Amino acid sequence: MTRAPAKRRSVALPASAAIVALAAISLAACSSSRVGGPAVPVTPSVAISVTDLPGSWGLASYQKEEFKDRTIAEAKSACGNPYNIGQGSNGGVLMYLADQQQPSEVFLKVSPDGRTYLGPKGPPGIKQDRLISSFDNGVMVTEWVDPGVRQRYGTMVFVRCGAA
Repeated sequence: MTRAPAKRRSVALPASAAIVALAAISLAACSSSRVGGPAVPVTPSVAISVTDLPGSWGLASYQKEEFKDRTIAEAKSACGNPYNIGQGSNGGVLMYLADQQQPSEVFLKVSPDGRTYLGPKGPPGIKQDRLISSFDNGVMVTEWVDPGVRQRYGTMVFVRCGAA
């Protein structure tokens, strides 16, 4: 004996009920995708605070790592014509961004992987940022995130003027 295929019935929901159902599904997906408890704080790779930055700095740059020590000495001698980092009005510091004629307020930012950046407001690691690779004994070494800017300016070495 052969059976006739069963007829499917479609149930039409009012538009408002469909929206409510869709919202409930969306909320359930959001709450179930949360992993673990509270966020774990990220430890910055470089110990520096915004209070370490204002003042006079000798500035020099290098393209090849083997020139780093010589460049630090050059930056120390540049204190005769220092690069001045000013205090910003919003909790940052005033520095020049690449290719700018006026200083901008920049901020320290830490990425989720712990790298420390110095740049304008926004997420860490944007093209206008500098990656701070080290800060020790009054010497700060930075690299521009933007590859073209990094190629033009090299690795920047700031040496605190008047530091021993």
